[in-house]
Amino acid sequence: MNLHETIRKVLREEVTDISNKFRELSKKVGLAYAIKVAGGNENFINLAYNGDIKEYFKQEGVEPYSFKVGLNVNMYLDDILVQHLNLKDFNDDEKELGEFKFGKKNSQSYKFTANLLKVKYTNGKISWRVVGMSGSRGLGYSFVNMRDELPKTYRKQIYQQIIDKYDLDSYK
Repeated sequence: MNLHETIRKVLREEVTDISNKFRELSKKVGLAYAIKVAGGNENFINLAYNGDIKEYFKQEGVEPYSFKVGLNVNMYLDDILVQHLNLKDFNDDEKELGEFKFGKKNSQSYKFTANLLKVKYTNGKISWRVVGMSGSRGLGYSFVNMRDELPKTYRKQIYQQIIDKYDLDSYK
């Protein structure tokens, strides 16, 4: 074994050791704290998973996106995924997803402008809820009246377009 091979071996072992330590920290004290210690989402992924966000979702058992069913169906995206997608900021707590279409089965003739709204939980975790408007109808915003909420079928059309546009299934 020459000097270069020895140096590579030592560096690989150190990187593996750091990765394992951050993964253990995440399991012991929680993901939110481990991310804070690492200096943010991107640093945590780089240190703990060598920059592989798909490995993060697999190892941590975190879903890149999820649906919550209550009075209506809402779609949520994981904070690390949102940061990875590098979406344009609408303001501090909102990011732009883009424009999508919805409508009857054979004609999707209505335009829908979708954004992500930051949701902070008491345990420190952050998710992003899909929100948006189309004329006087909308979804996800607290100011939208129940009668003006988009029906479930239209929501599903919009959610599927978001999944396809950003290839969200590839992160599972």
